[in-house]
Amino acid sequence: MRNAATIVSFLVFVIAFVATRDFTRTFLASWVALEGLALWIASFVSSVLLAALAAGLVLQIFRFFDRD
Repeated sequence: MRNAATIVSFLVFVIAFVATRDFTRTFLASWVALEGLALWIASFVSSVLLAALAAGLVLQIFRFFDRD
């Protein structure tokens, strides 16, 4: 079950990263005065953090249901 949790968590990370990439870039461009490389770095970091939260949530759910 642990291997399945790792694989599912990685897939969730990748999907969440791709799904939030444009959203974070658009949000940051409209709310914060960032342009160019600074906007790219900020949106990249934001997307990674959101994807990490989603992957961590999946791992915690697997851990909750895997209790003995």
